[in-house]
Amino acid sequence: MKLLTAFKLACFGLWSNRFRVLSAMMGVVIGMFAVIVLTAIAIGVKDTLMKQMGSLGAEQILVLPGRVLDTANGQKDLLSGLTNVPSTLTYEDAKAVEDVPNVRSVTPHLETITVTKYEDKSVQTALVGSTDQYNRIQHARLSEGRFFTKEEQAEEAKVIVLGNNIHEALLGKQEAPADNGESSEKAVEKKPLWKRMLDKLLGGGASAEELSLVGKKVTINEEDFEVIGVLAPNATLGSSTDNNVIIPIETALATTDMKNLTKMVVEASSIEVVDEVDAAVFNAIKAQHTEIDFSVVKQDQMLGALGKVTTILQLMLFGITVTALLISGTGIMNVMVMSVRERTREIGIRKALGATTVEILGQFFFETVLLCVIGGAVGIGLGIAFIEVWNSNIELFALVLPMWAVKLALYTSIGIGSLFGIYPALKAARMNPSKALRFE
Repeated sequence: MKLLTAFKLACFGLWSNRFRVLSAMMGVVIGMFAVIVLTAIAIGVKDTLMKQMGSLGAEQILVLPGRVLDTANGQKDLLSGLTNVPSTLTYEDAKAVEDVPNVRSVTPHLETITVTKYEDKSVQTALVGSTDQYNRIQHARLSEGRFFTKEEQAEEAKVIVLGNNIHEALLGKQEAPADNGESSEKAVEKKPLWKRMLDKLLGGGASAEELSLVGKKVTINEEDFEVIGVLAPNATLGSSTDNNVIIPIETALATTDMKNLTKMVVEASSIEVVDEVDAAVFNAIKAQHTEIDFSVVKQDQMLGALGKVTTILQLMLFGITVTALLISGTGIMNVMVMSVRERTREIGIRKALGATTVEILGQFFFETVLLCVIGGAVGIGLGIAFIEVWNSNIELFALVLPMWAVKLALYTSIGIGSLFGIYPALKAARMNPSKALRFE
């Protein structure tokens, strides 16, 4: 019964000092909000990257220019990055890899930055020369049109597939980087706000007759190319194709100065032979090079390195949230100490009327715990609301909030209240009634 009485008095004490309580509670609200949001960011980034890397398939192997150094136990030290050397990988290397036993497909990537023009509009793009397997390997969907075929690739056909952002910019639905010899960082003059809003209401500024560039001609490096397809939007973390223009690799070699590959994706026939194919691919490319200036990396090695990076990210965010909570807890303790001091006469009167040390201790302890729990609940609610708004409006990556994170945040708020409520409660409970009654 004494604890129940102390709890009731704590509720009354908080209500009677509600304005001070609200200001003290803000530290816990912000701390819990940070816990929820930063946890959701860390888990969301990790899940997104793991899904993107995992979607490549466990049977896929990546060939990159430069050397990935080995650790002391013979593993690839991907966290240290690649040695900074120019790419010497060629399309002939990719053809040599195609002859390796148990290789299902080889998808080379030849990339450069260029300018794509349509009528009076121009936009800076990432030009990617690849094979007809590109959309399958990259899991890129088409919103309209089609992808080029193996026959068009062999014929060096001047056909291209546009990324979604490039297609929108060339139609005038988006603002594009400026060209005509100006810096690539400059943008075209922005339209007034009222005009942009009007364009949006009227369909993004494109004419009713021209809502797609499929079948139209665009110009790249003074060469005309026919647009045969448009990729669906996939604005994901780290691997978006929205700003890419994809052309057959033979066409890229014939019409541009590009000669060396930026990478190639090798697909083994099954997971069981990945190790065997990994070694064979390395030997096939090594036979064509005078030195080992390339790296062959398996999917499990990439995922392992990515896991270490995301773990470091989570530890950093954990440290930030712990610091925020400790600061908020210290602030609440100071507020409660001041509250005890201001209510000295109240404590003296209660003791004189027969209140025990345990009742006084319980009252002020429960006040601190209740303050932290209420603030924690509000912070958790705001964090969940923020996550819902983010996931409804931002497509870059999804924030993920597991139930254990909510429980941890709630338990943490109780723990903060218990830890930082002990000192003010003891200070109140140990107060001498005679001195407290004479306090001014």
